[in-house]
Amino acid sequence: MQILPDVPDNFQPTYFDLVLATFAAIGLPFAAAYIFNATGALIPLFLYYGVFCFIIVRWRRGAVGYGINRGEIRKQFAGYVSPIFVVILMLQLILIGFEWITFERVTDFNLLGFIITLVIWAPLNAFSEQLIWIYTFDSYAEFFKEGPKRKVFIAIGGLLYIALISLIHLLFWILVLPAGQYVFPFSELFVPIQTAISIGYVFLYRKSKSMWPLAIIHVLINIAAIAFSGYSILPVLLVFS
Repeated sequence: MQILPDVPDNFQPTYFDLVLATFAAIGLPFAAAYIFNATGALIPLFLYYGVFCFIIVRWRRGAVGYGINRGEIRKQFAGYVSPIFVVILMLQLILIGFEWITFERVTDFNLLGFIITLVIWAPLNAFSEQLIWIYTFDSYAEFFKEGPKRKVFIAIGGLLYIALISLIHLLFWILVLPAGQYVFPFSELFVPIQTAISIGYVFLYRKSKSMWPLAIIHVLINIAAIAFSGYSILPVLLVFS
């Protein structure tokens, strides 16, 4: 019985990918938080987005999964609307509703910073993060193509995948992004629903054979969070201690 749909790009990881994936999951969040405390968010963002999300993934996989079928763009994107896409999208819309209830408006609103954060950071983040998340999982999940070892490595990849998503938010993003107010039970429900969405990303990527559906769903929560709060990322880009 097939445990997972086939990986879209026939990715065959090596031991080097296991090392990179392990460091991404465990070391990167701590490194990003440490650098942030010394310099602000700009350098950690370059490390996270530039080095890990794009350079490493492009180097190790040969592509980042945002291909365009010229002449068939409408057909391409219509094909992404599958049952799993709709389910994950609905869960994301539920979280946006939660954010509307729990958000706190910033007290020092800066129009330029708000526009830059909304127009540049929100899509950049949404189109970047899943690259290293999925790479971390696939490096283990695809190391063995069959047999009992494959099941074990899929489990390890899954744990590292959740570890990366959890740690990067708990150690780094918590320092960068504004926190919402506590409202029961929405605050408690946010994490399990977001975890379900993150797990769904793995299957959505393999089903759609593209990163586009993941980014489209992810960008909605980013836009909502910035729009509701009026947040600007500019003040935390360079904060030298």
